[in-house]
Amino acid sequence: MKGHVPTPDALCEKMVRRLFRNDPPTGDDRILYPGCGDAPFAAAVERVCDDEGWEYLDGYAVETNPEHLTSARDRGLAHVEFEERDFLADDMLDVDTFDYIVGNPPYVPIEGLDEGEKERYRARFSTAIERFDLYLLFYERSLELLADGGVLSFITPEKFEYVDTAAPLRRLLTSDCVHVEEIEHVREDAFDGYITFPCITTIRRVKSDGETVVKLRDGSEHTTVLPGGESWAANVRGADVQDMETGATLDDVTVRVSCGIATGADKVFVFDKDEVPENVDSKWVRPTVSGRQLRTFDGPFTDHVFLCPYLDDGSLSGEDELGSFGEWAEQYKARLEDRSCVKKHGTPWYGWHENPPFQDMLQPKIVWKDIAKEPRFWLEERGDVVPKHSVYYAVPKDGVPIGELVEYLNSPEARMWMEAHCQKAHNGYYRLQSRVLKELPVPKKWAESFQATL
Repeated sequence: MKGHVPTPDALCEKMVRRLFRNDPPTGDDRILYPGCGDAPFAAAVERVCDDEGWEYLDGYAVETNPEHLTSARDRGLAHVEFEERDFLADDMLDVDTFDYIVGNPPYVPIEGLDEGEKERYRARFSTAIERFDLYLLFYERSLELLADGGVLSFITPEKFEYVDTAAPLRRLLTSDCVHVEEIEHVREDAFDGYITFPCITTIRRVKSDGETVVKLRDGSEHTTVLPGGESWAANVRGADVQDMETGATLDDVTVRVSCGIATGADKVFVFDKDEVPENVDSKWVRPTVSGRQLRTFDGPFTDHVFLCPYLDDGSLSGEDELGSFGEWAEQYKARLEDRSCVKKHGTPWYGWHENPPFQDMLQPKIVWKDIAKEPRFWLEERGDVVPKHSVYYAVPKDGVPIGELVEYLNSPEARMWMEAHCQKAHNGYYRLQSRVLKELPVPKKWAESFQATL
């Protein structure tokens, strides 16, 4: 199976002990190891059973990689039958159900699948939507094979708790016959050589409306009721943000919330303003800022500029209208023609990956880094700066005071909401994406003004 990442023995044993914590196994029980690799979980089961004096279970392990299967069989494990088999194929449903399922499903984003695989999975799995990952499908198939009262424990990326693509899985995990007993976030470097945000999720097939125990990486622990298909981020992170709901969101009080411009060739188009070629007319020069520069300069005003072939309405100038810009750009024509936007999408050789929405962008706005340890927002009051792709920006609607909006976005309340809802990046950083921030509740006075216009 694609996406195999070896699971450390200590982590396997930790998960197995959690699996059996409330239900010591017997010789009549059945356990499944999907995508078993070289069988680290099966080996951990035998170690734990030997330590505790428990009978071995009746084990069944499936794997598509014959080399992994050979290594698994070479372990000489007594309780498990190994088979070269595709866990996601429909014939897996022909086997009996299992009392226990444990494993580390493969992490394979949609880019790692061919078109035939994408089509087959989308036709069969409710979790195969948008830019799905295979581990989501492993959850769905495992729930189909889990016996009533059975327990499932997987270690996966934590992002299934909050990304839009995983909404169908969250609905499955909070359905009437499934209870998420515990989610434990383990350290980022739990897998040697990888920096991830893994969590161990323990699930029981039982009708329950009980609470879920959440253990965070800082050692804290709390209980929560998971909300269903919507994001679990606030519940899992223990943030009390319910009182912030006002009836309107940042999306309601802005003209646009978006990321900045991707040229596909910043090394060609970006200059220090003192180094702009003398023969290029100033009408082709626009100030710009990157995410790193926002921090360095504590704001959006830098010495960097774009040489930009776009007009104030966002339209691309015709090649015969480029004048001094065209004369300068000609020396980079081969380099610019090699970009994907030209090859795949037919963009003129001197254009960018997208037409900049200058009619919205070229006015006073609020800017912030795409990834930040602590969310921070700045006012770009001149209205002429064109943010790079590593910068997001928001343009308020008429009547929404931009200064007050900046102050609110930098407030402890707004920060708490962002930390509860935004996707995690490495080393405790947050991804401050527009699709998430659009849902940020805004102050009640703006909410009332917004509702009055409906």
